[in-house]
Amino acid sequence: MPENTCGDCRHFRLHYIKYERGHYAPLSYGHCIKPRRKKRYAADQGCPYYQAREQPEQ
Repeated sequence: MPENTCGDCRHFRLHYIKYERGHYAPLSYGHCIKPRRKKRYAADQGCPYYQAREQPEQ
């Protein structure tokens, strides 16, 4: 995956699908919440509002 993609941005919210038995699976798209809601794919190039998502410490 190239650097600065929507999937790596802190403003990107990935969409999921729920199956019958309560299992969730991620989709390839979601939405951006900065500065307004808009549909984006995780592999799209980041916009000027791109901010890297903070990785949790393990």
